[in-house]
Amino acid sequence: MANERIAMGINLRKNKNTASSAYGKYYPEVDTQKTLSLRGFAQHMADHGSIYTRDVVEGVLLKITDCLPELVAQGVPVQLGNLGTFYPTAEVEKNGAVLSIAAMDGLNPNEVVKAIHIRFLPDSTKLDNLCGPQFKHRCTLELRNIVDTMEVTVDGKKRKVQTLKPIATAVAECKAGQDGGGSTNTPAQGGGNTGGGGNSGGSGDSDE
Repeated sequence: MANERIAMGINLRKNKNTASSAYGKYYPEVDTQKTLSLRGFAQHMADHGSIYTRDVVEGVLLKITDCLPELVAQGVPVQLGNLGTFYPTAEVEKNGAVLSIAAMDGLNPNEVVKAIHIRFLPDSTKLDNLCGPQFKHRCTLELRNIVDTMEVTVDGKKRKVQTLKPIATAVAECKAGQDGGGSTNTPAQGGGNTGGGGNSGGSGDSDE
């Protein structure tokens, strides 16, 4: 029996920039769920027909987190099968251009390179394309919430919190002649993997 595909939630956020030609329009963004920890990911893999237990899978993943940065730090791109390739790129200092060949004599690369970044390039072969429109075909999308931001006062200090209104509620209000503009006083609490719609912006580790 095939596993049921869990939907990816799509929220809509209103453009509030009055100087923009898109002012007042709503744009989609992913309803990001709570981040899965390495242990949680290992358990997920172990539960998907693997002959290896969670602790074995976790051990391999931990080794990857050690060895992959080591190799990339040596300028060696690492391809993880059909997932994609991790590779390094150089960020240049503000005035890091080398003006001539003569200036290269005795040049310290640390003077022109501000940082080294690890980048990821998803596989883009025809068989395992994980880029853009092709990857979307792997996802089941469902509309969930209108995302907004409201200012609240906590202990005398003002802070901004993200709020959510179910799109179905906003549409019903609009049909009933109410505001339906997407504002709500229900703060987002962090993502939960529920089929009915999790909250946006979750970022904490989870061992689930």
